[in-house]
Amino acid sequence: MGNVFSRHCTLALMLAALPSCGDNSPSGPGPQKPDGGGSGSQHEDAGLDGPGADPHLILHYAFEDSATAVTDSSSRQKDGTLNAVSGWTADGRVGRALAMTGGNPANVFVSMPDGVLTDVDDFTIAFWVKMNTVADWARVYDFGNGLADPQNRFMYFTPAGFSGVPAQRGTMASSYGGAASNELVALSPTILPTGAWKHVAIVGTSGARTIYVDGYPALKVENGPMVPPREMEPMGNASWLGKGRFPDPGLDGTLDEFMIYDRALTQAEVADLAWPGMDYSYWRFDEGTGGAAKDSSDRNIPTALGTGVTWKPGRLGMALDFPGGAAGATGPTVTLATNPLANCTTELSVSAWIKLDAVQNWARVFDFGTGDTRFIYLAPSDGAGMHFAMVSEHGLFDLVAPAPVAADGNWHHVAATVAADGTVNLYIDGANVKTGSSPMVKPSDFATMSDLWLGKSRFNDPYLDGAIDELRIGCRALTADEIMTLSRR
Repeated sequence: MGNVFSRHCTLALMLAALPSCGDNSPSGPGPQKPDGGGSGSQHEDAGLDGPGADPHLILHYAFEDSATAVTDSSSRQKDGTLNAVSGWTADGRVGRALAMTGGNPANVFVSMPDGVLTDVDDFTIAFWVKMNTVADWARVYDFGNGLADPQNRFMYFTPAGFSGVPAQRGTMASSYGGAASNELVALSPTILPTGAWKHVAIVGTSGARTIYVDGYPALKVENGPMVPPREMEPMGNASWLGKGRFPDPGLDGTLDEFMIYDRALTQAEVADLAWPGMDYSYWRFDEGTGGAAKDSSDRNIPTALGTGVTWKPGRLGMALDFPGGAAGATGPTVTLATNPLANCTTELSVSAWIKLDAVQNWARVFDFGTGDTRFIYLAPSDGAGMHFAMVSEHGLFDLVAPAPVAADGNWHHVAATVAADGTVNLYIDGANVKTGSSPMVKPSDFATMSDLWLGKSRFNDPYLDGAIDELRIGCRALTADEIMTLSRR
């Protein structure tokens, strides 16, 4: 495990690593490919190469190669060197990718050239990764100058590091500046899942670092020591992708679309790079005006705002505001044009940020179904607790949390997941508040539905009085760590 300064992240530093969120603005597409292989559609994005490319993109490894040279398609042309051509795979996020196979020492890795980080102060490092296994201290990247202290400088990202005890294990970005007192550590409480493509970005300015996962700002550290990337140079012979400078395991996972910018991208720009493709539908609700909301995914589900639904400041950027209404009335409703669960078979996840102005028992965050014979919904309160229900021709399933979502003037993150074995989990603010089992009613029961509403119930219930933001609906059961990441304040 080693006894290097980078392992000396103190509890005080971790407690100081309180997350905060940036603003979000209208969405624009970025590179994507559905999980599971094959090529996906390519979206326009200022971060990509070619006409209109962001001049601050100073490295872009698309991993479309087949030899030992790893081509940098940015204008800098800082090609890397692959040690084992067996690492190339067609199963990338976008086209081909680099499949790393772990090992200690690393079996597959890329050696980086000098000059990548010359004159770089503010930065963004972004990439797609799909982990096979998560080994402590395995590196996605490890850049440094290889000198002895006190001139030694290095920076890295690991999907699972900790400060000395496994209970504090989490994703970590670190920049070390030659002494234990000159190390900036951003350590999250969560690790990346296995078997799923995840987009990660590390944004740094002065003594601050933000870790984004799937476009969401999961962790931010401010007022740390200043260790700018330019101090990593000369980094040749002491910098890698998939390998660390200490006797740690190599990365066991597939890496794609590795990018470095010499500026700090905004939260909205990072979310564009993290475009989910067909993985899940994602409503940012950042339009701020008009009668429609965009699904920022390749599912592109048209979403219409009914009378009374307006815009307000959200958890990130803007949000939809529902003014409520009595049961039996015609109240504020958002209608989805097509079913976001149409392709779900054994798993699903729904997550969102909500801010209630009042607790209205049986009001809905969402209610999808057909008449009163097939439906699925989430109610912040049924009078006892948050209520998730699934009803189909195969039966009825209800799961009620011990308490409702509070109408306390704060944003709260809510989520429901259904796993392949029928396990159903409810989460409030990242905490698992209730677990149940649904052996009969399954996500595949909801492949066909005609009533697709936000804020409205299909029964004689009141309308939602509150706001909804950052709605994600997909056909995979997110892990507890993924839910916690999306719930970070």
